[in-house]
Amino acid sequence: MPLSKTSTRHLFGLAKARGKRENLAGTALWRYSTSNPKGKILLIHGFRGNHLGLSAIAAALEEYEVLIPDLPGYGKSEELLGSHDLKNYGRWLADLYSELDPETMVLGHSFGSLVVGSAIAQGMSPAAVILQNPITARSSEQKDLPNRVARFFYRAALGLGPVGSALLRSWLVVRVMSIAMATTSNLRLRSLIHQQHHHHFSNYRSDRVAHEGFMAASSGNVLDYAQWLQMPVLLIAGEGDSIAPLRNQVLAHQLIAGSKLVVIPKVGHLTHYETPIEVAVAVDEFASKL
Repeated sequence: MPLSKTSTRHLFGLAKARGKRENLAGTALWRYSTSNPKGKILLIHGFRGNHLGLSAIAAALEEYEVLIPDLPGYGKSEELLGSHDLKNYGRWLADLYSELDPETMVLGHSFGSLVVGSAIAQGMSPAAVILQNPITARSSEQKDLPNRVARFFYRAALGLGPVGSALLRSWLVVRVMSIAMATTSNLRLRSLIHQQHHHHFSNYRSDRVAHEGFMAASSGNVLDYAQWLQMPVLLIAGEGDSIAPLRNQVLAHQLIAGSKLVVIPKVGHLTHYETPIEVAVAVDEFASKL
């Protein structure tokens, strides 16, 4: 089947067959290998996700060796000893990267883009960086209703004990979030997205991880790390992204010297689910010119 006609569901199946779990520097990591790879790419997932969220992209990058860890506190990876803030997540990633081939490229999706930026500011020096739907405005400073509701929800849930814990993981909350972010009109794909979120969006180790991660995600901005982004940088934006609006991606492109911006039409923040092949094509074209 030509890759261009491969569904996201089929890509998930290919990734499951190809990925092998490892443990590297205390982190659960999945390696998607291929013979004679064109290059190596480390993918860093977003808030409340795990490695499976980016596995369709790994499958679409069929000519590359792809590594995807579970962030500390998510999936199969243990929590950090300290706070799950951007500094500590960045230190974790810099340490993990030091175990890899120095020619490995790094991709960060959404919150993962902030982790990548923090790691680079702390000395990580990858061959190239891809920022997919990067966070380019602090949500803690946004006054729109969705951001205010999210801040209130996480603060309230933290103070409600077991009730708040159940609320954070509740079916209704996850479904509302999933509906809000999905933009595709393909009903089968929408169903798959909701299914993936219900299976994996609450796959964190403790409420502490979720709350501290939310505080880190809402207070971060990739542009805080622009001065350290001296390597080749690719920005991948969704045309209709409400979490990382296109206007902010254009600003990031202007501020990060020498960066390249690829805008994927008719998609929002879930490019890893809705357009994994388009993401892989953009990454491949970028990497091929390095």
